[in-house]
Amino acid sequence: MNRTLLAATAVAALIAGPAPAQNTNSVGLPASGKRAPDSAPAPGRPLPVNEPTAPAQKPAFPGQMRAPALVTRTPIDVQVKTHGLDHPWGMAFIGDGKVLVTEKPGAMRIIDMANGEPIAGVSEVPRVVYGGDAGLLDVVTDPNFAHNRTIYFTYVEPRGEKDSGVIVAKARLDPPKGGNQAPMYKLADVTTLLRVDPSLPQQAHYGSRLVFDRDGYLYVSLAERFFSPTRDEAQSLYSWLGKVLRVDTSGKPAPGNPFAANQEAENHTRAEIWSYGHRNPQGLAINPVDGSLWDAEHGPDGGDEINHVERGANYGWPLVAYGTNYDHSAIQGGRTQLPNTIQPRYVWQAAVAPGGITFYSGNLIPEWKNNLFVAALAGQHLARLVIDGDRIVGEERLLQDQHQRFRHVAQGPDGALWAITDAADGRLIRLAVR
Repeated sequence: MNRTLLAATAVAALIAGPAPAQNTNSVGLPASGKRAPDSAPAPGRPLPVNEPTAPAQKPAFPGQMRAPALVTRTPIDVQVKTHGLDHPWGMAFIGDGKVLVTEKPGAMRIIDMANGEPIAGVSEVPRVVYGGDAGLLDVVTDPNFAHNRTIYFTYVEPRGEKDSGVIVAKARLDPPKGGNQAPMYKLADVTTLLRVDPSLPQQAHYGSRLVFDRDGYLYVSLAERFFSPTRDEAQSLYSWLGKVLRVDTSGKPAPGNPFAANQEAENHTRAEIWSYGHRNPQGLAINPVDGSLWDAEHGPDGGDEINHVERGANYGWPLVAYGTNYDHSAIQGGRTQLPNTIQPRYVWQAAVAPGGITFYSGNLIPEWKNNLFVAALAGQHLARLVIDGDRIVGEERLLQDQHQRFRHVAQGPDGALWAITDAADGRLIRLAVR
């Protein structure tokens, strides 16, 4: 069997029935993970971790779990540039010392990077569904933003009385006009690029991270909406759920995608698909060394992953997984490996709930060069991962003293790292050399 295309009958035979009853948090979504231990690291030995839900699961190769601990030697200056952000989710640097931040309830804000002052809002933002995982989510700038002022963003739109679904949109970000007492940027020419179906009532698992590759094509991560039977569509090439897509700036399939055949058939494969078998990927980043794509995705209870995302590859969900269901029952009998599926490059057995990720390519902190940084929500830290080829060879926890759920991290044009935290009083934090 070709590793990039499982037959529908085989998939049906392998996928289990409906997900069992779950432990839920205050908004009705599964609760998984807790703050990582604050114990001091011992360089060269694995970091202390919380008790995993499936301790008997073993790594598929050396270094897949619990890499040796590292400690940054460079003195780091940590500045909370602003707070009071309402559950920020995405951020994009728009030049002139400004950063655009999305707030999950449905607003965008422009912030002065120098002093952290919110200097303007954004009008004409589409109405969103807010609750659970739903809301206004990621935002990125066009590679030619300085000339066309185009941004791309994702949000969850209301559909009917109770349903919702992800929209990938683009718009022109127009600056304030002179004379306004309350300066407002404006989204103009808002255009829907992708409308993700099916529409469903549960406000869970949207994915929705965006990143451009070196060729100017846009990758979009999409989750599987949590419950069976829709979560099973992560294995279907007729669905966008549980996929990473690769499209051009009009939302059309990018050239060179792996599933471009049979586009005239009634139930054709989706030519936008780059990879499949994903659960809830909320982080995407391009490795500056070789241009490869990496993702971070939420596992079930435990089993959070870092993946090297290859063209046409199947990452296994829900046929195979690390961790357990939220009631601690085994997934597929506890199976962690399956032929024709790709293993994650790194696994956190005790959930950290990874959000956004970025590779550091700046010069301010040379020892961080080409390291991967991961925002950890439940873990309440920023993870620094050192990569050798496609193996994780070192891990460090940063910003644990902030006691915050970290939603996203990105490198700014100033060469510093910037992070946002998921709270009603969310923070924008800058990390640079002291």
